[in-house]
Amino acid sequence: MTREHDYQNKVHNEIDTSCHPGEELHVITSNAFDGRMLNVRMNRIIPSKTGWTGYTKAGFFLNRQEARELRDALSDLVEDEDVWVVVEAEPLRDVDE
Repeated sequence: MTREHDYQNKVHNEIDTSCHPGEELHVITSNAFDGRMLNVRMNRIIPSKTGWTGYTKAGFFLNRQEARELRDALSDLVEDEDVWVVVEAEPLRDVDE
C-alpha cells in the first residue's frame, strides 16, 4: 500500500535568479504540516548533468507568522542602502607562528 499526500501546490511567483543559472525561485503555497504553508523552492528548468529538471532539494516551508517575519526582514533589508555596498576584502597578511 502506498500513501500519497496531495499538497495542493499553487505557484504564486517564479523569479529568475542571476546567481543560479538554469534555476528559478518558486514562491508556492502548499498543504503541509497540518495547515497551509508558504513553500519557497528552487526549480531547475535547464537539465542537470544527470538530466534532472524540476524541484531541487533546496527550499523551505514557513507558516503564516514566519512568512510575515520574513517579509518584514526582507523589506527592511532591501531598502537599506548600506547593506548593498560591496565590502572590500582586506589583503592577506603574513602571520608569524
